[in-house]
Amino acid sequence: MAVKKCFFGIKTDRQVDGDRMNPTVMNKVLTEGGESVSVAACMQCGTCSGGCPNVDKMDLSPRNLVLMVQRGEWEKVLKSNTLWLCTSCHTCTSRCPRGVRPSEIIEAVKALAIQEGIENNSVKFNQIFVELIQKRGILFEPELMHKYGGIEAMLSQAKLGIKLALRGKLSPFPAQVKNSQKFSQALEKAVKS
Repeated sequence: MAVKKCFFGIKTDRQVDGDRMNPTVMNKVLTEGGESVSVAACMQCGTCSGGCPNVDKMDLSPRNLVLMVQRGEWEKVLKSNTLWLCTSCHTCTSRCPRGVRPSEIIEAVKALAIQEGIENNSVKFNQIFVELIQKRGILFEPELMHKYGGIEAMLSQAKLGIKLALRGKLSPFPAQVKNSQKFSQALEKAVKS
């Protein structure tokens, strides 16, 4: 079988730096993220990292995270805080000259990490957030604060909460969506797809 080459003449089964790609990890991410997650197409130009608004807080830039996925360094990827600091703004995806979609790779890896049982504050927050949205259709911030951080967290933010309530930015009472039946149907449809 002849080795395929991309238009630059570089073998497609190798990264730009010559390392062999690890198809096992890439296929795992591809299976979770779908065909749009084109990990192998990354040429490591760094454009994604150059546009990332959170790159200074991440231990692995989006480019490096994609490189770790390409190399199959799964443990490094799972331990990275990049998964939890990515805001899914899609700046990296919109700027990629090869159409790699790093933000979708990060989302796929994050989903796999959660499936593998990774637990941290971000996962806990996201689970509580989704649970509360499913419950009422609208977020009630004091309840989120209580479930996430306990009474201590609520008390530490009470001064800010009062200011927000006085300005009409935070309701002291939980709200409901206007048509809960339509919301439930939309939620069921989203879960199915």
